[in-house]
Amino acid sequence: MTLLEELKLFIKSILHWIYALIGFSFFFFLFGLRTVTVFGREVTVPFVSEHSFAVQFFKMIQRDVLPPNVDLIATNPMSGFITQLEVAIALAFIALFPFFLYRIMRYISPALFEHEKRAIIKSLVLSTILFALGCLFAYLYLIPLTFKFMYPFTTVLGVVPFFAVDAFIVWVIGMLLATGTAFLLPVLMVMLSSLGIVSPDFWKSKWRHAFAFLLIFSAVITPDQTGATMGLLFVPLAVLYATGSLLAGKSVEGR
Repeated sequence: MTLLEELKLFIKSILHWIYALIGFSFFFFLFGLRTVTVFGREVTVPFVSEHSFAVQFFKMIQRDVLPPNVDLIATNPMSGFITQLEVAIALAFIALFPFFLYRIMRYISPALFEHEKRAIIKSLVLSTILFALGCLFAYLYLIPLTFKFMYPFTTVLGVVPFFAVDAFIVWVIGMLLATGTAFLLPVLMVMLSSLGIVSPDFWKSKWRHAFAFLLIFSAVITPDQTGATMGLLFVPLAVLYATGSLLAGKSVEGR
């Protein structure tokens, strides 16, 4: 099979996920929750609304992570529309992340043995949990702390702190998805060892190189000159690497 044929097969395997992503994105962009009266009882249902799920989620982000002395501004007439669309797509991606992993696993399953298929199926639930924990970690700790340490560099100059709304949401979503993906590290390690691609001893012998890479990765995605957020991200990633190294060894022993 040629590379082009393999690419077509891969796209076909995730086509249902792409359709679902588009549908969920429009749903989050157009619909919000509204309370209506049905047979004398109040029921909360999704309804077309200007206060859509995307708008509600954006306001929650603005409330929870943006410092009180920082204002968001729209730099062009399309900023509000693009921001809502980006939030809707991000919500759809997060909501459909388990389905995305499932389609990827369906794509590679024909080339795997039965024990390898079982290992990948087990990793689906763990991957979903770790991705959600990574996004939650970034939302609750990493992003607010980054703002806390970065904006004093602006205010000490006597500059009014503004943030373009589209740049703000791209940065926040990027941090959420990057951290959520990084938290999948132990799953990747276990899968590579279970498939026989990487020996479990490799993870143990190369931990210094791995920690150096994780430190650089943490510094790149956390633009905090004090190093506080870099350390905050590096610690859980180092723990996840150690956990992945341990589980990789057990996965090979249990085959």
